[in-house]
Amino acid sequence: MSAIFIIGAGPGIGEAAAERFGREGWKAVVSSRSPKNLDPMVARLTGKGIEAHGVVLDATSAASLRVAMRTADRISGGLTAVLYNAAFVRQQDLFSMTDAEVESDVAVNITGGFHAIRAAAETFGDRGGSILVTGGGLTVEPHASYASLGAGKAALRNLVQGLVPELAARGTRIGAVTVSTLVDPHSTEARGVADALWRLAADADAGWEIAYPAA
Repeated sequence: MSAIFIIGAGPGIGEAAAERFGREGWKAVVSSRSPKNLDPMVARLTGKGIEAHGVVLDATSAASLRVAMRTADRISGGLTAVLYNAAFVRQQDLFSMTDAEVESDVAVNITGGFHAIRAAAETFGDRGGSILVTGGGLTVEPHASYASLGAGKAALRNLVQGLVPELAARGTRIGAVTVSTLVDPHSTEARGVADALWRLAADADAGWEIAYPAA
């Protein structure tokens, strides 16, 4: 049975992705910093007949992320895909942010993604798998009022595109869904992004990037 590990699972894209993959018979391991967010989500997924597990995780810690990845791999019986969906959405320009805000946003929006991709590739090893990233339209249409989010999405998109051939040689696919719209919890948009993520994982001809909504 296939399984997906979703890093940064909230009631929007993360939960919708777990449900979308779950409908295909996949197990879902969802993670968040707080069990208060995880427990109700796991209960909702389980109530829909999806085998779901929750793992508490601070994605900014490389060591914690590696432990969580190993745990998700073990409890799921072997991961098939990993989704990095964690992001700190701050509507603020660079010059009004404090030093601490810059550092904390970079830790989630960039550093955590780098750690997750490395840990996923290590976990998949020779068996291969799919590494998915939730991207953003701010990568191609930046806005000064979303300084840290736009820079983070751009950095991850650059990394994903650059890693496509290297990871393909190891039997692992990597790709991003570039989301150019607001996504509310339990929304049509969340389900649309989840459909795009499923296509990215399931269709070998989908390429490395899918835009949502489609141009």
